[in-house]
Amino acid sequence: ILTTLILTIGFIFAQAGPCNIEVSASQQTIDGFGFSSAWCGTLSTAKNNALYNTLGMSLLRIRIDENGNWGDEINNAKAAHAVGAKVLGSPWSPPPSWNTNGKNGGGHLLPQYYGSYVTYLNNASDHHGLDWVSIQNEPDYSSWTNWTPTEIFNFMKNNAGGIHKPVVMPESFHFDDRYSDPVINDQTAETHFSVLGGHLYGGGLSVHQNAINHGKHVWMTEHYIDNTQSSMANCLTIAKEISDCMNAQMNAYFWWWVYESDTSVNLVNNNGQIYKNGYTIGQFAKWVRPGAVRVSATYNPSGGVYVTAYRNGGEVVVVAVNTGSSVSQQFVLQGVSGISSFSVHRTSQGENMAAVASVNVNNNSFTYTLNAQSVTTFHR
Repeated sequence: ILTTLILTIGFIFAQAGPCNIEVSASQQTIDGFGFSSAWCGTLSTAKNNALYNTLGMSLLRIRIDENGNWGDEINNAKAAHAVGAKVLGSPWSPPPSWNTNGKNGGGHLLPQYYGSYVTYLNNASDHHGLDWVSIQNEPDYSSWTNWTPTEIFNFMKNNAGGIHKPVVMPESFHFDDRYSDPVINDQTAETHFSVLGGHLYGGGLSVHQNAINHGKHVWMTEHYIDNTQSSMANCLTIAKEISDCMNAQMNAYFWWWVYESDTSVNLVNNNGQIYKNGYTIGQFAKWVRPGAVRVSATYNPSGGVYVTAYRNGGEVVVVAVNTGSSVSQQFVLQGVSGISSFSVHRTSQGENMAAVASVNVNNNSFTYTLNAQSVTTFHR
């Protein structure tokens, strides 16, 4: 009985400890948070305003149409650039006639067209004004054009050096490192790309250390959680996922799309109405800006609480996700001075990035009650 009591008390203390934030302990640089406009047409002015200005999105992922129908995505890229956001372009297929089956899904790009594909990607990059270009969306998913790891390696080593924009690859649907490690481990091929991109459908949320060791940024370029437009409980899954991605040293997070008729995952409607999932992502995107640096913090200081912290120039941002009941959480700042208070914004079932009372910092410490099932951002 005594042993059980000691273990129980120790567990309680471990789960209710302070969140120590070491502001001088730099982790990864943040490239931003964004979404995709694939198949969404030209986004309305009201939708763009809500996404970029209200929510703070700083990245857009567009679809490079294999038949050259680029007008809508060119418009979307221009709108993103107009507010200072940057754009990634991803192809779901090369021009179909270059594939083994002559279709835009299920076949493989014929090797004799690898050089032509480089020219195609450069042309698409120029027309859309891309900041980064991917070589293929989900090469390991049967519905799109497929690539084997060997095909990707050969293209990246022998052809991708001719692509003019920074390359994102391989965008596996579950961050399958078998598609990227051979490229990373080759001294020539690894110089031909900048960003390891991947999705989280069925796995992949881990530290991709090989890419990091070779100086590559790691981006989660597509995922979604169903039924998140109004359910805070479901939105907490998003917030926890973003936190997990940041804690796994990823540099960017892209939500899937903003398709108007998708009443499950769309973030903002054409009139600019923002749904709960949009506000949830905004708790990160609005205040954790491109160029911010994640700093060390106790990730899970209390049961159901997950914390990431960032140095944004001379500012400090802390995002606390509470998936459980109300928690009184202590935060201790280290490696920084001169912080006397934080502004606070919160999203919960009844709040949408709501400004709430600021919190004072005394002797580099403050204690704050994290409301049940909420995402709270402290910033200054």
